[in-house]
Amino acid sequence: MKSNMKRLLSICSLLLLIVVLTVKCKKDKTEEVIPEVEEPKPLVAFDYAIPNPVKYQEVQFTASLQNYKSLLWQFGDDSTSVEVSPKHVYRFPGTYRVVLTIRNGQGYSATKEINLKVVDPNFDPTKYGENYMVTVGGTFSVNLEAGPGPDSDEGSKKLVDQNVNTKFLQAGFDGTQKCTFELKTPQVVGAYTLTSGNDAADRDPRYWILQGSIDGIQYTDLHTVTSCPWENTNEGPSRKQTKLFHFDNYIAYKFYRLYIKSNRGSRVFQLAEWTINKKQP
Repeated sequence: MKSNMKRLLSICSLLLLIVVLTVKCKKDKTEEVIPEVEEPKPLVAFDYAIPNPVKYQEVQFTASLQNYKSLLWQFGDDSTSVEVSPKHVYRFPGTYRVVLTIRNGQGYSATKEINLKVVDPNFDPTKYGENYMVTVGGTFSVNLEAGPGPDSDEGSKKLVDQNVNTKFLQAGFDGTQKCTFELKTPQVVGAYTLTSGNDAADRDPRYWILQGSIDGIQYTDLHTVTSCPWENTNEGPSRKQTKLFHFDNYIAYKFYRLYIKSNRGSRVFQLAEWTINKKQP
């Protein structure tokens, strides 16, 4: 009986040793790892051209790409494309950030970007079109009036009377002067003019914003000037001098507002004439 027990214990010990050695051998065995072959890095370049100067908003992009699986064009106007060399039409002139991004199969990417200026080749910065205050008509108003009233010799109506020899003068200027013209019908204004007064250069506007509105309640800033464009002299060519300003706008607003925020330091504000115009003749 004892002999059988010893024999059984020996067999169990031998089996346990075999199991332990088998497990240890499996742990010691290393799996062979095959390294992933690295793909070539992607390379990107592109150029652009305007095939037809008359259609200056139509741009042909041509890409030169290597080692890529996918691509994405971003044209800067919320439009995209996955074509290699797309043709894109911009709705409006302006400066657009164009980005082309490519990726290879392992996720490596390459990017090229440019700032593209879409400009009307026929635009003449010395010219402007009709004055909508005259050709369309409407209602003019100010928030701060000359003491004697709008019809006085230096009242607000002188600002829009098409006469550079008259002027609007408002005493007690505090940087909140707003001159508003409500057109009879909405128009796309892309230029305006301001004419300085006949004297006292310290009354000239120095910082102003031209704004547009559809409903006369919410206004959008269209053009901002932060330095006085007239010479700081009380006589000579800077007096009764008309300055022309162009800006990009593609919305027909019914209300246009000139918001004068500061002059050269005087407590009196003056301006001879204001027009709102079509951008080109």
